[in-house]
Amino acid sequence: MAMGVCLRRGIAQQTPIHSFWKNGSNGLFFRRPRRAGILSRQTKTRLVTANLSLDAFLPALGMNSEIAVLMSALLATTSVAMNFFSGISLESKKAELAIELEREKQFQQQLRELQGVIARYRGPLLESAIDLEQRLWHLVSDQCFDVDEMHAKLEIRYFMFCVAQFLGFVEVVRREGPRENSFLQRGNPQGSDTLFVMVEAIRFVLCASPTYLESWYAQGPNRNHPGARMRQSREEIILSHKQRSEIGCPIFPEKPLLRISRGHQRAIGTYMITTKMGAERHYTMSYGDFHKKLETDESFRYWFAEIEEDICELTKQEPWMGETAFPLNKWSRVLLFQQLLVELMDLLDPDCVRLPLDRRRKLMPTNYGQLPNVLEYQRRLIEFSGSGTKSGHSSALEGLKDLMSTQINTDTEKPLAYPLNSGEDST
Repeated sequence: MAMGVCLRRGIAQQTPIHSFWKNGSNGLFFRRPRRAGILSRQTKTRLVTANLSLDAFLPALGMNSEIAVLMSALLATTSVAMNFFSGISLESKKAELAIELEREKQFQQQLRELQGVIARYRGPLLESAIDLEQRLWHLVSDQCFDVDEMHAKLEIRYFMFCVAQFLGFVEVVRREGPRENSFLQRGNPQGSDTLFVMVEAIRFVLCASPTYLESWYAQGPNRNHPGARMRQSREEIILSHKQRSEIGCPIFPEKPLLRISRGHQRAIGTYMITTKMGAERHYTMSYGDFHKKLETDESFRYWFAEIEEDICELTKQEPWMGETAFPLNKWSRVLLFQQLLVELMDLLDPDCVRLPLDRRRKLMPTNYGQLPNVLEYQRRLIEFSGSGTKSGHSSALEGLKDLMSTQINTDTEKPLAYPLNSGEDST
């Protein structure tokens, strides 16, 4: 007993790891160790609780020092390899997320630019189209031009202004073309954006010769939209030239009036724009300035002389009696132009906010193919002109952005090539 107490008090701290004290009925006494390699559950628990190192734990299992060293080295190497490949995987994931978020930043930048383009052209182009369509409607219905000569002259002058104002904003859209194409070209099966097709249709109807208009109509009920016409093949061009040389050019009893060449359209539009290229918002000449310039500037008046003559001829001859656009007659271009302006209003104002649906009647519509990708255009137009709602692309990346921020905060030794700000506005 005394020896047991003495051993407990004197050498208990130097006892090997495979020796221990046992509490007996007569006090504490020293017990011989078990056979090597056999440990009790209590011993294993004490080994784990004491956080013994692997170098001490393996010999305790009865392994010799060489095997213990080899297993320790193997486990250490495995641990290092796992940490290494885990670090590579984490860095790769961080790089992928950084690239994805950089794409999101570029997408949002393009979105802001496109919203600016919409703000510049949508309202003014829509308003000018409404004004011009009303002039065309009254020209055909003869509700404003059957008055005295002075008032008829003023009505014709305002008609000319509406044409010029509309061509001015069409020129604005042409100047903004590259950014507009990047906005609406995606997903369009014909490779061109919807608004460009609409503008091209108007340009075509205004400038096309009677022969070209008749050949487009002769394609039958499956003819394309006038802004999405297909070019003739080489064989078709040769055949048409042979037929023309044999039969001669077609003769039209009445040529459609109000023809404006493409060069005239662009010249008038350029004259009407009063702001410089690259301006935040474009404006056209007011009616007062237009009236004054038309009276005092002969070079300016030159561009409107033929338009004024055609309008006067349309107002002085027999009124429209329900003629269709084809076969060609003097009202053909007016009817096609009015139909395209109604389509433009439907395109830019699909919810009928600016003009109700009952004010968008086509006088004598001609059948042709649908404007390409029109529903997608209207959807994007509403989306991009909305009150700052998040895009689907931005919402999908919110989770990635949070994950990216968490990973960056946990690894301060290796900053990313693309520093991110978790509080940055992505809308």
